[in-house]
Amino acid sequence: MASPSAPKSVKKQKSQPCEESWVLVGQRRGRIWHSRRIWPSRGEPAEVAFDAAAVLAREERRGDVVGFFHTHPSFVAKPSKRDIATMRGWVSSFGKPLLCLIEGTDGLQGFRFDDDESRGDKVTAVELFPRGVVIAVDDTGEIE
Repeated sequence: MASPSAPKSVKKQKSQPCEESWVLVGQRRGRIWHSRRIWPSRGEPAEVAFDAAAVLAREERRGDVVGFFHTHPSFVAKPSKRDIATMRGWVSSFGKPLLCLIEGTDGLQGFRFDDDESRGDKVTAVELFPRGVVIAVDDTGEIE
């Protein structure tokens, strides 16, 4: 309870939910991406970070990084300008297409980034299963 002398303009600030992120490891077979989430990280309401050196080491060692999964707890599941720039950098670094999966206020959406100029092509379907397993179907991608 506020003291009688507290100004009436002082309001309790609501705690905003923070973004979370994971690295996706797995494989792509044609139009099907099969992965699982590893290395959870928690950030700020509109920003999240992860161990980039560990991701690079994982890719160099196993070659199985297929993308990134993160939340937009207060926004729709659409890549932000920062998301696009980050994905372009990773795609350029790894030399292969990657997924950017976002769980937002409107549900889970997936975007495929092919190169360092991509804005992210929406995948047809993406679903999160127990134990962090993620399946994405990409009807617009090339068949390998």
